[in-house]
Amino acid sequence: MSCYRLCSRQLQDLVKTFCLRKDLTVGPSTAKMFYTARNYLAGKIPGELVFAVDKWPDYSAVMCAAGEGTLQHLQEIESYTFCWENGDGLLKLLRDDKLVDWSKNFTIAAFSEKGVPALRQVCREMGKQVPSPDNMTQVRTAFKTDMMPENDMYSLPDPSLTIGRLERHHAELVNRTWVWGGPPKVLEFIQYVLATFPSRCVYDKQGEPLAFLIVQPWGELGMMRTSVPRAGYAAGILHSLINDTLEKGDLPYGYAESGNEIPIKMFDRIGAKWDPSGSCYWIYM
Repeated sequence: MSCYRLCSRQLQDLVKTFCLRKDLTVGPSTAKMFYTARNYLAGKIPGELVFAVDKWPDYSAVMCAAGEGTLQHLQEIESYTFCWENGDGLLKLLRDDKLVDWSKNFTIAAFSEKGVPALRQVCREMGKQVPSPDNMTQVRTAFKTDMMPENDMYSLPDPSLTIGRLERHHAELVNRTWVWGGPPKVLEFIQYVLATFPSRCVYDKQGEPLAFLIVQPWGELGMMRTSVPRAGYAAGILHSLINDTLEKGDLPYGYAESGNEIPIKMFDRIGAKWDPSGSCYWIYM
């Protein structure tokens, strides 16, 4: 029996009930799936996203795929996302060649480490090269579930500095400094994100950006940069954006690449909780 592609009404039902069924702080793609679906339904993600489940309505696995009309960068780095409760549901989605185009190169985002054996199994079945450490980026997922206190630790070090949102015309700056930046398709993606989702930026008295943090279409706090490490800028924008997100009833979360101690220490410093289910990967197929 094939998997079930959700129509708009069914996707609305999934979003309404998802948080009742699942703890968003468990599983590297759980919050990602929820906020992607919600933002898509709200018209904040252009083009077509495909959402499918292993069965309906009592699903145990969910897939999101970037379809026609979505931004090119989104298609390349977020081709597929999977969220599952058991391996059978994941295998059913992976094996459905009407949902996963095994003839093309693609990326699987935030794929839980526990699912890698199943993915390798299906790769062999489909005649696809099995993922190796060379094309897998390991990351950890951190969640901030409580408000950050109002104290000097999160205050800006200079009263002449201000915090505001990052504007669309700052996309060139983000594109130059982001690890994924450079090509025009990435600049287009950044321009869209800045125009659509919340951000925070520390400005000097001349109005020049010193540090910034941007919410991604899937709800992640990302693209963070500070021009002067350990100057206190990052603490200020984290405090502002995290508390604002929590006040709206949403869950701030982010990914930290394993081995990169700077974001890992930052999440520890602000009291973030690490996903108890372990590491995940961005896998380039």
